[in-house]
Amino acid sequence: MDKSNIEIFKVIFFRKKHVLIITFLSMVMAYFFTMPFFIKPVYKSTSFIYPANLGLYSEESQTEQILQFLQSNDIRKYLFKKYSLAKHYKIDTLKRIYPFIYDEIYDKKVSISITKYESVEIKVEDYNPDTAKLLVNGVIEAVNWLIEKEHREKYTDDVNNAKIYLDYKQHEIDSSQHILDELNEKYGVVDIPIQLKEAARSYYAKEINGAKLSELMGNLGKHGVEFVKMSSYLENQIRDYALAMTEYQKRLSELHSKKSFVAMASKPTYPVVASWPKRSLIMVITGISIFVLACIYFIFIDKAKVVYKQISSKN
Repeated sequence: MDKSNIEIFKVIFFRKKHVLIITFLSMVMAYFFTMPFFIKPVYKSTSFIYPANLGLYSEESQTEQILQFLQSNDIRKYLFKKYSLAKHYKIDTLKRIYPFIYDEIYDKKVSISITKYESVEIKVEDYNPDTAKLLVNGVIEAVNWLIEKEHREKYTDDVNNAKIYLDYKQHEIDSSQHILDELNEKYGVVDIPIQLKEAARSYYAKEINGAKLSELMGNLGKHGVEFVKMSSYLENQIRDYALAMTEYQKRLSELHSKKSFVAMASKPTYPVVASWPKRSLIMVITGISIFVLACIYFIFIDKAKVVYKQISSKN
């Protein structure tokens, strides 16, 4: 072993009582100064959630989608307003920079991340355990509100588009019916197969429904094809209208339906024990740090004394 190392161990052994007393006192002081009177305890509430009832809008997974919603600035605003966080965090809203102050506090207090099981972990820290749990619930409530708002806007567009198509089909039906009514009123064309049968039976009659047989046969010849086409077109439009009405009712139902977009794998926990300060950890770190510093100090002091004696003896 190097001679200098031996000297160091001799100094530490010789000063062991001093080093141990200083280390012990520092650990006692660390215990004392980590009491709530000096350091406010921080409580952490945690919840794990999965996405639910989300559509696929891109190549992102549903977990990644809900993470994007959770990181939205709208979530921060929702919590700030609902839970009066300006008062809770003592933020002066009269200052122009108060949104930046709030964002800085929020980033420190709220942590959101994806786990290896594709769930989303929400953690909130606060000096009050009730507030920590309340804010976790608030984040979940806020993301539900935000996704529902986005979906409601989407469903509103779908309903409006379905209604436009439904009105278009209704217009087509009304137009077709109007043309058929005109053919009926002007030319007496009502139902060609029936009218042809009646015309054959009444071949020797002078009039049918106030019109001469020859005139009616002429009108059927001129406008019969148009009447058949329009009747067939009307039937198709009525079928399309029925389908459009079904689609419209479906979109309307989606618009007014109430959904939850979050499935909770673990409800927000109530923090009984403070997550910080970790008194035992602080005491250990403090003890080790002071022990090392005390050793260095006494090694330096004793070395300085030896050097001083050598210089004094020469003089």
